[in-house]
Amino acid sequence: MTSDNNTKQAGRTGVWIMGVLGDIACTVIAGALAMKHGMTRCTGMVSELAPFQRLGLAPVKELVFSGMDVRGLSLRDAMAAVDGRSRSFPRGLLPRIADDLQRVEASIYRQPAWQWCVLDAASQGGLALEALVMEQCRAIEDFRVSHNLEHVVVVCLSSAEALPRHDACHDSLDLFEQYLRDNRKDLIPPSMACAYAAFRARCAFINFTPNPAAASAALSDLALRRGLPHYGNDGKTGETLIKSALAPMFAMRNFQVMSWEGCNLLGNGDGHTLSRPEKRRAKIANKSSVLRNILGYAPHEGVSINYVPSLGDWKTAWDLIHFKGFMDVAMSMQFTWQGCDSILAAPLVLDLARFSALALARRESGPMCHLSCFFKRPLEVSEMSLQGQYDALRDYAESCLVEEGSMPA
Repeated sequence: MTSDNNTKQAGRTGVWIMGVLGDIACTVIAGALAMKHGMTRCTGMVSELAPFQRLGLAPVKELVFSGMDVRGLSLRDAMAAVDGRSRSFPRGLLPRIADDLQRVEASIYRQPAWQWCVLDAASQGGLALEALVMEQCRAIEDFRVSHNLEHVVVVCLSSAEALPRHDACHDSLDLFEQYLRDNRKDLIPPSMACAYAAFRARCAFINFTPNPAAASAALSDLALRRGLPHYGNDGKTGETLIKSALAPMFAMRNFQVMSWEGCNLLGNGDGHTLSRPEKRRAKIANKSSVLRNILGYAPHEGVSINYVPSLGDWKTAWDLIHFKGFMDVAMSMQFTWQGCDSILAAPLVLDLARFSALALARRESGPMCHLSCFFKRPLEVSEMSLQGQYDALRDYAESCLVEEGSMPA
């Protein structure tokens, strides 16, 4: 991450969501509007903790939302469906925010042609890649101008994709752009096209999914050339969050972890998508990358993801940790927990949008490595301990305040 040390506060900020009608996106928007109308508090938001309250982050109640989706249903209906499945919204919220939803609805960009990978449409069907990207750039720019936005943060919340085979276009920006013109949808999935559109539209970019998005060298190069910040991949909300907090305890006490088994049950749209082996490969790889880093060795590790439709947006995880103590006595820890998937993710998306807007205001560019605590597989970061990652975010905040003269060096 580079910066020109411009420390002005984040200005009026728009959040453009890829997958704006999905469960997490609906919960993000509903939660922000609930806070705006005084119907809920900021519980679950890292950016509201004391170390970050003096950073001049964009107020949640002033964030402006829009985005893109392949579906044609209304935002109000999408939200009602989420609330109907999860019962997670404050009572009476949707009627209270009806006017706000109409304003968001007016700028949503709907384009089914973006589903070439998400819904397994024919890889060469629909509009050409370059046309899709330019169309989305124009939609983002219209959003920016119509709402008088100083900053726009694009957040990828789209469905899990089958990983494309690695190709030279992922390493070379010139070749990547040539493949866009050549309509190579077999090598450029929607998440990568979305990241490209975000950078072309002068936006910060956050990838909350396991998809490749901006992780390639070609797109990282584009972000640096255009002086834009970005980060990912794969939001850390549940079992991996627990691993990153609990595994250091075993390391610090010199216990030998022999096996760590995790079974994840979920029933929302992500669960349905991840029920297909080719779509869950990246997710499982991300979940499995934590223990080796923290422990310094690789125990037997099992990670499974099972689709249980009746659970809806609620997910259940069971973990078994089999470990050795003094004199090689084998012991175990088992726990089961249940959480609402979108309720766990939504406040983090708001956090990431606020920190990204600050990075734009400070004219930072490249990977925002201080945001590693939010991700399963953070870009360009080897530290996987939750405490170590959180310390990096706190250190970043302190350095911002020192530059502003808000605290002594």
